[in-house]
Amino acid sequence: MVVALVLGMRAQARQLFSIVEPYGECRMVADERGAVSTGERASFTTEWSVYSGYLETPRLFVLFGGERAAGIAVLPKRGAQDPADVERLRGILGRNLKPL
Repeated sequence: MVVALVLGMRAQARQLFSIVEPYGECRMVADERGAVSTGERASFTTEWSVYSGYLETPRLFVLFGGERAAGIAVLPKRGAQDPADVERLRGILGRNLKPL
């Protein structure tokens, strides 16, 4: 069951990447209201209520869409300028989403 979940998540991530890759590199900023993504060709704001929860890996935070939106958002930890930024993001996610 876990293997199927991981394979499904990987397939979903590949599909999402193929959709967003043409938009170029982007920057995401999170606060208590939600996340703002600004890219080379597009920008958008997403409220936390759009997501059902999040999963943390050693290198990423993965946000999963809920009833209002399908898909995932990936926040690489390498984008943080220092470890305190990762801790702040972990706190924001913990206050606004449930860990999966």
